[in-house]
Amino acid sequence: MNTLELRDGVVALGGRTIWRNANFTLDAGTITAVLGPNGAGKSTLLKVILGLVQLSQGSLEVFGAPPERGNRRVGYLAQSRRADEMASVTGRDYVGLGFDGPRFGWGHDRTKRDVVQRALALTGTTSFADRPLSTLSGGQRQRVALAQATVFQPELLLLDEPLAGLDLAAQAEIVDLINLIRDTTSAAVVVVAHDLNPLAPIVDQVLWIARRQVRCGSVDDVVNENVLSELYGHPIEIVVTPRGRRVIVGLEEEFAHPHPHGHDHSHEDVHEHLADLYHEEST
Repeated sequence: MNTLELRDGVVALGGRTIWRNANFTLDAGTITAVLGPNGAGKSTLLKVILGLVQLSQGSLEVFGAPPERGNRRVGYLAQSRRADEMASVTGRDYVGLGFDGPRFGWGHDRTKRDVVQRALALTGTTSFADRPLSTLSGGQRQRVALAQATVFQPELLLLDEPLAGLDLAAQAEIVDLINLIRDTTSAAVVVVAHDLNPLAPIVDQVLWIARRQVRCGSVDDVVNENVLSELYGHPIEIVVTPRGRRVIVGLEEEFAHPHPHGHDHSHEDVHEHLADLYHEEST
């Protein structure tokens, strides 16, 4: 059984089609990079998988069933940096929030300690887990955020722009950690990203969304001049550097402005996901 299967998926919000004719599967132990311009519907795809947004047409199965809100088999790292907003909280307590959700103290203290410690060990954050988040680097805070997202050892891990705002060294560390999580847990991992290059060494497939169209396949099958030119409706040239980086010519405006200004609701989405999860756990 596939971890996830989407067939002929269409999402329309407010009378506007976000994307259509989406077909892809996710298998356990694979990493899928989701790419495309701002506003294309990359984060919307994650919300559909989380059960927060409904398909307008088509079918989606997650672990062989329709997506359900608060499914603890699904881990989620939102685009919003909640760890940045909770500077006085220690890393250990922040990861513990992934166990408690909105119901502080839910569960047994010993169980919580064991679960949190396991997530800290997996993400290599034990050595600085008792320091306030304000004292950590951006890369360290992101590792702590990944520990929170993996606290229940999810079989499907959704990461919304985990590399955003990090320098190249920190990006490389997070990419290595994502790969380690995949190898250790055999989870299927979905990574929304702005640039394929940092992720290219670990990615099994690419899902590219542009102009309401979706293409999915191997890196070479999707990230080529013919497919991207068709997706964007104008000629795209790809130059491969001697070190193997893909430079995409024709999308300079997109890559120059990776994050438009405006209110980001992703922190609300992760809270809603946790609230649903703990409602299910307590009933």
